Amino acid sequence: MTEKLELQPDEPLSVKVERHRAVYLAAVNGEGGADMDQEAKARMEIIRHAPSDPGERDQKLLYVAGYLIASKGSLKRKRCAKYTPLAAS
Repeated sequence: MTEKLELQPDEPLSVKVERHRAVYLAAVNGEGGADMDQEAKARMEIIRHAPSDPGERDQKLLYVAGYLIASKGSLKRKRCAKYTPLAAS
């Protein structure tokens, strides 16, 4: 993946999480014309999100960790540092 990751604080993380959940469920269940490309776009909105406070930062990290566990994925430390400054320390 070579796309540039820019953090986006334009709306609350909770809104993005709910959108991702709804799109994911619709795509998996074949409802509303949603597909996995839309799911990936909604997921990337969460990854690009710039947390507005420590609580939102923790919520983002929990969501990403939960997604990685559920999908059996992994995230290299170098890449994780792009998402949150604390990961680099």
